[in-house]
Amino acid sequence: MRGLMRSFLLFGALLVACSPTSPVDEIIDSNLSARGGKDRIQALQSLRATGTATASGGRVARVTYEIKRPGLFRLEFASQGTKSVFAHDGEIAWQVAPLQGQFEPQPTTPDTDQGFGAVERDIEGPLVDWREKGHVVELGGREMLPRGEAFKLEMVLADGTTRSDYIDVASRQIVRSDLSRVIAGDHVILVDEFSDFREVDGLVFPHLIETYVENRPETIRIVVESVELNPDLDDARFRFPR
Repeated sequence: MRGLMRSFLLFGALLVACSPTSPVDEIIDSNLSARGGKDRIQALQSLRATGTATASGGRVARVTYEIKRPGLFRLEFASQGTKSVFAHDGEIAWQVAPLQGQFEPQPTTPDTDQGFGAVERDIEGPLVDWREKGHVVELGGREMLPRGEAFKLEMVLADGTTRSDYIDVASRQIVRSDLSRVIAGDHVILVDEFSDFREVDGLVFPHLIETYVENRPETIRIVVESVELNPDLDDARFRFPR
């Protein structure tokens, strides 16, 4: 009986080991490989990207984006002598927004929240170990985007937010992300479109990002000029000033 039980357990283990990978897993694995590989992505401790943002109407700003484990985030827009800062220190989201009349650091409220939740502060992105992070991912089929056909991955994130990532069939890069948010009491879809992918020290990043709210005409076009991997970022840059 004991030998029969061992044989049954071995047979069950072989069935699991030989079961086909799901389409979602295959697509995600191919995306992580296209980005430089899961090991390299998980080895990344911090990142700084700088560039130029041009808004509809011609307004131009210098942009600095910084992110660091675990969950530290800072985004700066410098334009015409003013600097806007949107940051999260792992506990408190805060901002300095002179264009909105906020000249001193203030914690964000539901009305001013810029949507920097846990997924935006995840340096790996939500697809790395998505099950362990508590996300749900399903394949929503294929869609034809302006730059080509893409797999649509529909996600319910651990915090309940819904998101769709579009992975280009040919390159396996994420070329668009749609994120559902409530901002200033309105339910909106924030759309980011990614292109001009380039390798930086073994990892691949988009160097052109176009972001807009669905069904609204305003667009921000960000040209990334440099990406630094593992820069020495002081935690104080992210911390809410007291």
